[in-house]
Amino acid sequence: MTAGNRDFSTFFGVDLGGGKGKNTAVARLERDGSGVRVDFVGVRNPDGAPFYDPILIETLRGALRPQGASVLVAMDAPLSPSVCLRCRREGCDGLDICLDPTVRWFRERGNELVAGGRRVGKPPTTAYTQRACEVVLHRKHGILPRETLGQGMGPLTARAHYLRRALGSVFELNRNLIEVYPKATIYALFGQQVARRYKRETRTWQIRASILESLADRLWFNVWREGSLQNDHCFDAVIAAYTGYLWAEEGWTLPEEDREVFEVDGWIWFPPKC
Repeated sequence: MTAGNRDFSTFFGVDLGGGKGKNTAVARLERDGSGVRVDFVGVRNPDGAPFYDPILIETLRGALRPQGASVLVAMDAPLSPSVCLRCRREGCDGLDICLDPTVRWFRERGNELVAGGRRVGKPPTTAYTQRACEVVLHRKHGILPRETLGQGMGPLTARAHYLRRALGSVFELNRNLIEVYPKATIYALFGQQVARRYKRETRTWQIRASILESLADRLWFNVWREGSLQNDHCFDAVIAAYTGYLWAEEGWTLPEEDREVFEVDGWIWFPPKC
């Protein structure tokens, strides 16, 4: 799908929980005039069931009915594997001489971006646990993402990859399924201090409320807004869905520099700097 062909009417935001999924939150936004309205947000579906895999898959697939419905899913979880997990070679000659374009990017561009903050003896990057987009997000944009296979991320990443495959017949990466990171969206729109404080702070409710009020010209609620202000996962699900709306409405594209790497290795979508 090209930047000019993103005429979605429904935007799902999924703040994915780990392997068992008990903390998974889903938000559904509908296009409404010059913006979008929140028609649903919660950690359980309307019938009261948590968003375990079968329920989540059915919810997203069901949104495509009736036939022809135009739906975008924006998921807060790694949707592409690291380069070493993609490798199908029987043996490994080592990262130092690997000819894969992404590994070569890590050796050259990635290590160059990280070198300034490297501790003595610590590898600048690890291509088997990281993706290029994570290095760029951190070192070029100042946003520290979760690594694809960083500490505690294994179950979440594995679940995200399963869901991508399970939904693959109807949702395609970077066509009607995108990877997002709500903290990166808030950082880009409101700055570092707000991004650091919108969760796990004493004034969390007020900070989140101010974010939503700032977005009120394009984002409004048809459901109880306070539920999103009180729950980390629900709030992030709303921001994920809103990020998807911006991606479609503003026609975001991959950075031109190293584009061929991000097309294969994956990209985390967030508002570009003006």
